[in-house]
Amino acid sequence: MAKEEYLRRAARRLFFVEVRQELPDIINFSDIKKQWDAYKGGMIKYVSNPDVAPARVEIVEHPKDPISVRPLARFDIKDRLAYETLALEASHAVDKLIPSNIFSYRLKKNQIHSVHDWLAMRHRARKLLLSDPGLMMARTDISAFYENIDIEILQLDLLQAGVEVSLVEQIKSFLEGFQHQSEAWGLPQGSSASGVLANIYLLPFDEYIRQSGIEHVRYSDDTYLFGSDWETLRSSLVGANQALRARRLTPSSKKTEILSRVKSIDYLDDAERDLIAYLHSLGNPQAKELLNKLFRNATSKTPPNERDVKFSLTRFRYRQDATAVDWALNNLKDLHHISAQILRYVEALPGYRKRLVNTLEAVVSDYSLINYPFLERNILHCALRQDVRSKVLKDTAWAILRDRNRPNYPREFAARYIGRNSDVADGPLLKMQYESENSDAIKRALLIAMHECAYMPDALLRDIEKKRETDLSWTARYLRNVSDIPLPV
Repeated sequence: MAKEEYLRRAARRLFFVEVRQELPDIINFSDIKKQWDAYKGGMIKYVSNPDVAPARVEIVEHPKDPISVRPLARFDIKDRLAYETLALEASHAVDKLIPSNIFSYRLKKNQIHSVHDWLAMRHRARKLLLSDPGLMMARTDISAFYENIDIEILQLDLLQAGVEVSLVEQIKSFLEGFQHQSEAWGLPQGSSASGVLANIYLLPFDEYIRQSGIEHVRYSDDTYLFGSDWETLRSSLVGANQALRARRLTPSSKKTEILSRVKSIDYLDDAERDLIAYLHSLGNPQAKELLNKLFRNATSKTPPNERDVKFSLTRFRYRQDATAVDWALNNLKDLHHISAQILRYVEALPGYRKRLVNTLEAVVSDYSLINYPFLERNILHCALRQDVRSKVLKDTAWAILRDRNRPNYPREFAARYIGRNSDVADGPLLKMQYESENSDAIKRALLIAMHECAYMPDALLRDIEKKRETDLSWTARYLRNVSDIPLPV
């Protein structure tokens, strides 16, 4: 398959799938998507470069829970496409080597992290456990998995898997460039491409467990092992840990444990959630009662049972049920890591718009959110979706945009919010900000903002368009030929 076909697949995934992921684009990459036939020629040359490496990397501290974060990598669009293209090309050799008990990335899948695939892994685990009354389960995962993948070992793995030497050298060049351009290391997190490479890296781990004579299932590094007794499982874990250390990886001590059969079944038990979903599909009123009970139990704990909270909010959202609205809005800041789910839930409730806007304004007024960029972005994203025109939010957006110590991604959404809700003085101020800005990502956002507030000198767009070596030229050309710019999904 020619590189152009892998590039086409990578572009389709970026435009239609990854745009909905953890770091959405402020216009859904429409500037490149609308000009793809012209853009792809330069991309084919770029991704064919044997020394391909990212020009710029932004590391975004994405919250995992109220305290800890994981470093997501943001690349320029051409580097995102290059990395995805190289990984897709490698996946043809790699994919056939991944056994069926591994549920993370596959070539035919559109994304690396899929709730559906994670649930399928747990379903297989329950099926295995219930197929033999003598089985019990152990679980483990890997500390900072992507960050600790060794590029030299990965290079050997890819060659061993039959990936062409020239392609392996390109992948190595890109990953070394990623490490040189940022404070991160290993594989970039947040990219489907990394899932391909991560799967091949764990093949010796999977094979060791298989050779030990017990069954296991894995989703990314989340692994469940099944054995007849505690000693069997402990022995397998000890050996598997040695296999991981040979890969420069370390199991997470907090998430490694051997469960009794009763606790194993309880750990995998989704019966209550399955029953609620089933009754809901039938329109049975008992679904509401059971859902309310699940939510009360989840939120009565400290910390809340996050999985049940997310399940409940999703179901409440579909039903336009306001049961959780007080709890959700009162906990928006403290549970900032699930703020996207909270805000989309409240947005779906008829009659709660004023309450939602008041909460957004209160949170940005009452708290310093400089260390909560994910929450800042989600608040502005929500305000854009809901077409909220607020002086409080716009003043906050200006403060965010002007603060170059903040990450780019809330600043980009701040610019978009200002452009959509501008007054007479905002256009000149946006242009002044553009003229003093060094980041191309922020300049792109400012061009879009100036266009939306109808303060866009055509001469500026023509000058930018002439500089064809930059991605800003594609944005300028797009803005000269578009009137309605899509909101971020």
